[in-house]
Amino acid sequence: MKKIVLGFALLALSITFNACDKLDLAPEDYFNTEAFWKTPSQVDGAMVGLHQQLRNYQFTLFTLGELRGGTLRDGTSFTGTASLNSGSIVRQDLRESSPGISGWAGFYAAIFQVNNFIYQVEKADYLVATDKSYYLGQAYGLRAFYYFQLYRTYGRVPLAKEPKIAINLPNSSQDAYLPRTATEKETLDFIKEDVNKSVANFTGNYTTKMQKAQWSLAASQMLLGEVYLWSAKVKIDGAAPTSTTADLAIARAAMEAVIPKYSLQPSFANVFNSADIPAIKGNNEIIFAMRYGFGEASNSYSQFIYAITDPLSGYVDDKGVAIPASDPLKVNGGGTIIRYEYKYELYAKYDAADTRANVTFLNFNKGAVKATNLRKFIGTIVSGARAFTDDFPIYRLSEAILMLAEIKNKQGQDPSVEINRIRTRAYAGGGGVAPVYVNGSFEQNELAIFVERQKEFVGEGKIWYDLRRMQDASGNPLAFSGLPLVGVLQNIAGQNHKLLWPIDLFTLTTDQTLGLDAQNPGYKGT
Repeated sequence: MKKIVLGFALLALSITFNACDKLDLAPEDYFNTEAFWKTPSQVDGAMVGLHQQLRNYQFTLFTLGELRGGTLRDGTSFTGTASLNSGSIVRQDLRESSPGISGWAGFYAAIFQVNNFIYQVEKADYLVATDKSYYLGQAYGLRAFYYFQLYRTYGRVPLAKEPKIAINLPNSSQDAYLPRTATEKETLDFIKEDVNKSVANFTGNYTTKMQKAQWSLAASQMLLGEVYLWSAKVKIDGAAPTSTTADLAIARAAMEAVIPKYSLQPSFANVFNSADIPAIKGNNEIIFAMRYGFGEASNSYSQFIYAITDPLSGYVDDKGVAIPASDPLKVNGGGTIIRYEYKYELYAKYDAADTRANVTFLNFNKGAVKATNLRKFIGTIVSGARAFTDDFPIYRLSEAILMLAEIKNKQGQDPSVEINRIRTRAYAGGGGVAPVYVNGSFEQNELAIFVERQKEFVGEGKIWYDLRRMQDASGNPLAFSGLPLVGVLQNIAGQNHKLLWPIDLFTLTTDQTLGLDAQNPGYKGT
């Protein structure tokens, strides 16, 4: 894994923030700090830049967290007009020659920028103590977040903890690379250390910036809960967790700290922007989200919408009502070609009165064809065309509630209150009463929580990680339990090495600390 150097990190930061902070740095200043890292406003601009960079990974987060979850189709779109993308990932056909994602998912470019930010802010004597502490809380949280994605994807990864200056590397052919950690535990321990540093640096300050579009104490507590819940349930270095009780207690305390500070939107539709609901940025349910805006940046969800030219005549919706043959979602030229499509079987799992179904999907039916089109992140119409500018939520209150349910279930306690809280909101305004969940066995509870998560977080990059973390009665991950899992996940039992992703061949052959023998087990030679 190549190290980024401090000079290059500063160069990238100066380019990123020049537009927003009107910085004017001469080229000779790129390898020193004379022209940057001198004022609080520059640090604030740098933090904005870190979040802009995070936003660039929106589809990467979706790819890692959702495409392998068994809910998407491959092959040809239901309209018959487009080939669906990422079929090998959807089918779990991952090989070192075609891993689906490469170069450590590109996260190290962002990690190196965060490292430089931490380095500069820690020695910034021009910042008052409270501001410095808040910025470091954000930066350590962001770094832990990136590494947690890497950990859940690859297991052992290189740990870049600080920037390095090129002229100080004595042997560039050797020092330009970092080895992977010797164990998964070493990686996970570093993530825990970082997220705890983040929480500590916030010193109880729940201030949020940019309408929840910047990292905050609550975001760090959500990450802390997620990390420790994972640590409590998922095998590490091939062995069962040894600190489950303590880890669950930490995760639960984090969720119980966050939950009272937020409130669920009265209806599921209100959480997101849609054709009928005006954009609601940073509402009371959102804990942390990637910010999009017209004229600034668009998310990736135009790839989930039919093309204007697609043949749509003759289709009816779930109620048998004819769907307009011409642009039923009013894409108005804002769509492209449909490249990702969810399975109808997922839509069919929602009850008729569950409002999440038709907020999330438009159901198309014609003869034997039953299909869906994602409309959860449908954007808004600007100047006659649809702009895909919905925020991408990383954490929201419903996840904290369902995570608490999962923690309680693993602790042997009743999670029904949390399950029913999410169900009640899901059915609000749907013309029916939410079915009341009654506490059952561990596996029954776990599957009930999984189903709610599956329905609640479509398109939010969660389900693959849920399948890895959540368990059947024997403690096996749901991804390989052999359970029907509401009829969506493809059973790939016997291929447990696929819990991790393969490292791409280019990285293996160019990184001198790795070599071909460093491939994750089960992938070598594929």
